[in-house]
Amino acid sequence: MGTSPGESADDVSNLDEIGKSSRSNGSELEKGEIFDLLKNSRRRSIIQYLRANDGYAELNDVAEHIAAEENDITVRELSSDQRKRVYIGLYQCHLPKMDTLGVVEYDKNRGTIELQDSVSQLLAYMDPVDTDDDEEPAPDRDWLAPAIAAVVVAVVGLGTLGVGAFAAVPAAGWTLLCVLGIVAIVGVQYLE
Repeated sequence: MGTSPGESADDVSNLDEIGKSSRSNGSELEKGEIFDLLKNSRRRSIIQYLRANDGYAELNDVAEHIAAEENDITVRELSSDQRKRVYIGLYQCHLPKMDTLGVVEYDKNRGTIELQDSVSQLLAYMDPVDTDDDEEPAPDRDWLAPAIAAVVVAVVGLGTLGVGAFAAVPAAGWTLLCVLGIVAIVGVQYLE
């Protein structure tokens, strides 16, 4: 039995799951079940789509979204065969498996899919939904304000004790240094 493009051998690997009753919402998943669910890109796409759509969607919408994603085209550009291939895979294989394990509630008759609490066990192994690859993470500047304060205190302390060249700085210089230090700390806090 051959597989068509976009369909993998594990699309039919869960035939023994068909007909089993679904687990309850929030059921504990074994690690093997988690990795088995996540090894397929269509199942990951289902979860991501549902998370982006408040945990609820219709099968047709999910199938179209995944087919467009797999073919790198828009939903409007999809052919009937492209839609059908993904729809059948989701309808017969992926959604029943996810329903049986309690990750989604899948109503075949209505064509509706709803995320269940058990999905939280999978999220630790998935990328967040709202990632923006073009945006670099902001640098961690939590240490900067305490560092500025420490330097100002150390320099003023050395001047107060009359150590070396610091003893020659007038009081107005120390006042100016303290004000600049405070402005720098406020500026760092404002940037965060």
